[in-house]
Parts: sequence; C-alpha cells; structure tokens
Amino acid sequence: MMIGLVYAGGKSIRFGKDKATYHVPGLPATNVQLAVEKLMPLCQQIIVCANETNRAHIIELVGQVPAVQIICDIPPYDHHGPLSAIIACTSQFSIVQDYLTLAVDYPYITKDALAILARTSNSYIVTSQHKHYSLAHFSISNEQVTTWVDNNSDWRLRSFITNKCGCYPLVYRSSTEFSNLNYREVDLNEK
Repeated sequence: MMIGLVYAGGKSIRFGKDKATYHVPGLPATNVQLAVEKLMPLCQQIIVCANETNRAHIIELVGQVPAVQIICDIPPYDHHGPLSAIIACTSQFSIVQDYLTLAVDYPYITKDALAILARTSNSYIVTSQHKHYSLAHFSISNEQVTTWVDNNSDWRLRSFITNKCGCYPLVYRSSTEFSNLNYREVDLNEK
C-alpha cells in the first residue's frame, strides 16, 4: 500500500503567507488541494501534515476528501520540518509502509513525474539545479525513523533520505515543473 505524505506544516516565513493554503494565480486550486489531487491516483491513503495555524483551513479545503487524513507534528518530535511530518505520519501505522512525499510548495509538478517517482522505489527527484528531497519515495516504519533521529540528532531531510532510506537520485531535466515556491511574487493588486 502506498501512502501519500503531503508536507503542509511549514512556517512559510520567506514566502510571507501560508504556502499550503495559498492559491497561485492561474492555477485551479490551492497548493494543498493540488498536492492531494495529484497523489490521489497513486496512493491508497493521503496524510497531510499541517501545523496548528493552518490545520483548520486545510480541513476545510481537503478534509472531506475520502482517504485524506490531516495530522500535525507530535511531541517530542515536533517543529523540526519534514522529518517531524514523517514521524507523525509513520506513527499512524505499526509496520513498514511505502511513502510518496510531496511538499505543497511544488504546485507545478505533474502527475506524470509523480507517477514515475511512485514506480521507482527508494528514489528522490534531482534536476541539474536542485536535489528535491521532499519529492521522494521510500519505505520505512515509525520505529526506524524515531531510532534514526534519536541516535543521530540529525533532522536534515537530505541525510534521512539518502543515508537512512538509501534513496537514489531520479534525474529529470530542469523545468518550471520543479519550481519551489520559497518566495512569493508581489502581486500589485493584492491588498
């Protein structure tokens, strides 16, 4: 069974607004809705890891979608970025599961790229410009994740994806599809 994990709990400090609930002009839905919609054909269950601030809004946006569950980080592993989300997500299951991860700040990624990632075990997407560790496919249990963090004190997603999960690069040509929304273009019409 493939579990989709949507990273939606970031603070979006550089972006200036919550990236998960942001609606990019010209796209048909908010970033979290796009992420869920793209993972639906590939995953039997989708877990969206939100934060305390955006959780209620995310529940409004995707909480009624069948097979979607919205969670937040769990203490004592909270507030450490994507690895906190992985710990919270894996705590929902008692065994090793297959995970396909997608951050909400990739609104242009195509279903085709995600489908190839879903078919390629132990991989993450790489372009000539960036290594996209939040676009990954790996198998892990909650015990394996928490043991890794407890023994290494290493919260970097890169270390976890490559060293613990043994994921290999899945190379793509650079394109806008892999653009990450770290900064929001200022819309002069925005009030």
